[in-house]
Amino acid sequence: MTRTIALTLFALFAMVSCKSNRPSLRDHQRMSSASVLTDRYAHSRLSRWNLRGSAAGPDCGVLFIEASIIMEDSMVEALHYGAGAYDVYRGGVQQFSRERTFRAVAYRDRSGHVWTFGDITPTEAVALPPCS
Repeated sequence: MTRTIALTLFALFAMVSCKSNRPSLRDHQRMSSASVLTDRYAHSRLSRWNLRGSAAGPDCGVLFIEASIIMEDSMVEALHYGAGAYDVYRGGVQQFSRERTFRAVAYRDRSGHVWTFGDITPTEAVALPPCS
């Protein structure tokens, strides 16, 4: 009897563990949002930059944007806040990420330089696992 209870508890624990590793609805929404952002920039005046957005982190809560060009601080800030010609999404990436409940945004350019905004440090951003 004790063995049966132990096996039952083990099976329940395994099911709960497997279920917690699956992406939640919010995770899927964030991954989809990152794809929408990628598409938007791919069809904008900044298309040559090849900006690619993805959801990252264990909670899929970081909007991670990679660029195929080398960027400067002013370029990243203009993208993030939506300044001037960089205002592809009204209010910039910051507004986009807020509307879609990302907790942070990280940018990485071709050289590997990382910029962060929100609840993340550059060190954390470098080690972020992609959301899948």
